[in-house]
Amino acid sequence: MPTTDHLPSPHGDSPATNTGPPDQLTELFRAHAGPLVRVAVLLTGDEGLAEEVVQDAFMGLHRRWQRQGPPDSPPAYLRTSVVNGCRSALRRRRLASLVGVEHPIQETSAETAVLLREEHAAVFAAMRDLSRRQREVLVLRFYLDLDDPAIAVTLGVSRGTVSSTISRALAALGARLEGVQ
Repeated sequence: MPTTDHLPSPHGDSPATNTGPPDQLTELFRAHAGPLVRVAVLLTGDEGLAEEVVQDAFMGLHRRWQRQGPPDSPPAYLRTSVVNGCRSALRRRRLASLVGVEHPIQETSAETAVLLREEHAAVFAAMRDLSRRQREVLVLRFYLDLDDPAIAVTLGVSRGTVSSTISRALAALGARLEGVQ
């Protein structure tokens, strides 16, 4: 059986003492992956996406463990990561469907094509009506999937400004698209 004794410890210990975290992560995976996938399926409605979200949560926990050591409660960390990952995935899916990146409707009838074109045109028109900063934060959040701190750094504004701008932009976009399905 392969050993991890030669790997550096995330706690700065000598390599010879590095048997804890990989074993603990394996135990956490065995105990929590199944229930977390079920939660993610309930939140996303997509088993494949749910499995990806849970895998990303465990990868995030591993990275965090290497940089800072284990969180106070690894299961709570994983749950939060999965819920946030589902939110992000659903945001990406919603935006992608609005701008036509994905075409969930398999039918290619003339009526469907016209409705999709009209819906996309309405979204683009509504986006054009937003302020520059509102468009920027929405694109950075939903197209590049950046979090508030990354958006703040990118735009050179505070996190609070990012949060309030996103909130106002979504409200304005929602009002402009009220009649669009």
